[in-house]
Amino acid sequence: MSAELVEQKLGSYSLKLNNKLKERAQGLSRVNEQLEAEILEHDRVEGMMGDNELLLENVLESSGDGIAFFDMDNKGKLMNSQFRCMWNIPENIGVDMDYLDIFAEFVFPQLENADNVAPKIRNFSSRKEKDSGLLYLKDGRVIEYNLFPVFKEGSIQGHICNCRDITINKKAESELKKYAEDLEHSNELKDLFSDILRHDLLNPAGLVKGFLNVLIQKEEDPYMLDMLKKVEMSNQKLIDMIGMAAKLSRLDSDEEIDFNVIDLGFMVNIAKTNFGPMFENKGMKVVSLFSGNYPAKANIMIEEVFANLFSNSIKYSPEGSTVYVDIFDVGDEWKVQFIDFGEGIPDEDKEFVFERFKRANKTSTKGTGLGLAIVKKIIDIHGGSFGVEDNPCGDGCVFWIILKKG
Repeated sequence: MSAELVEQKLGSYSLKLNNKLKERAQGLSRVNEQLEAEILEHDRVEGMMGDNELLLENVLESSGDGIAFFDMDNKGKLMNSQFRCMWNIPENIGVDMDYLDIFAEFVFPQLENADNVAPKIRNFSSRKEKDSGLLYLKDGRVIEYNLFPVFKEGSIQGHICNCRDITINKKAESELKKYAEDLEHSNELKDLFSDILRHDLLNPAGLVKGFLNVLIQKEEDPYMLDMLKKVEMSNQKLIDMIGMAAKLSRLDSDEEIDFNVIDLGFMVNIAKTNFGPMFENKGMKVVSLFSGNYPAKANIMIEEVFANLFSNSIKYSPEGSTVYVDIFDVGDEWKVQFIDFGEGIPDEDKEFVFERFKRANKTSTKGTGLGLAIVKKIIDIHGGSFGVEDNPCGDGCVFWIILKKG
C-alpha cells in the first residue's frame, strides 16, 4: 500500500474520530445540563418539603388538640406540644419510642378506665379501621381520643392519635341534663300548684262566699253588716286572685293552642258587656271609638286580654271617669288601645307593670300584677306586642296591644 493511500485512510479515520469525539462531547454537555437541572429541581423539592414540614409543624402546634404520629414500626415520629402537655411527656422523650411504651409510661397511669382502653391500644397497630372513645382521668378530666391509620397509595404508612380535652363540654352536658330534670320537676310542681289553686283553695273561698251571702241577708246590725261586706270584698279579691293565678299557670302549659279568624271588635264588646255592672258601680262610662269588623288570627282567649285591661281601668280610675277604647289599622296589624284618666304610672314603673309580682315602687302600686301578666302571656302566645304610655290628654294611661290581621 502506498504512502499516499495510507495517509488518506488515516485522515478519514481521524475525521471520523473527531466527529465521534464531538458527538460524545455534545452528549456529555447535554447530560451535564440535565444533571444540573435535576440538581436544581431536587434542591427546589427539598426546599418545598422543608417548607411543608415547617408548615405542618406550625399547623399542629396551632391546634388545640394533642396530636401524635406513629410509623409502621410503632415508633413515635411526631408529637405536638399539646400532646406532650396533656400526658406530661418531656421534650426529650417520645420520638422513636414505641407507642405502647409511651402509653404505658405516661397515659395509662393517669386513667380511671385504663383496663378498658388498654386492649384497644395494644391491638391498634395492626388495624385498618379507626377507633374512638373517652378517657376518664383521675384528676377529673375527660379526654376524647381518635385513633386512625394514615394511607398512601393504598398502603398504611402509620397511625395518628388525636386527643381532645372535652371536660368543659361534658360538665356542661351534665349541668344541662340536671337543668332539664329540674325543669321537668318544676313543671310538675307548677301543675300541682295550679290544681291546688283551682280546687283546694278556690273551693273553700267559694264556700266562704256562699256563707257570707247568707249572713249579709240576715244581718240587721249596720255595724256588723258593714264588717261582713268588707269581709265579702276581701274574699272576692282572694277568689279573683286565685282565678287569675290559675289562668296564668294554664297559659304556661305546653298545650297546643288553635288560632282562628276572630273579630277583635266583637271580643272587646263582649268584655265590655261583662264589666258593665262594675263600671256602673263606680259611675264610670266606656266609650267605643271604633266600628266595623277587625278580623285577626287569634284564639278566643284574647277576650281575657280585654277583660284584664277593662279590670285594670276600673281599679285605677276615679269614680265618674270615662274609659275610651279604639282600634286602629296599622298596615298588616290591628292596634287596640284603652285610654283611662286614672292615677297614671311613673316612667320608672312602666317596664315592670306587665311582670307578675314585680313592681318598681311597691308602696304606690296596688295589686299583684297578675292581670297584666296574663295580658303579656296571651299576647306573647299570639306573637303580638303590647305596651303602656302616658295619656296625652291628661292624667292616666294608654294601654295598647298589636295583633296580626286575619
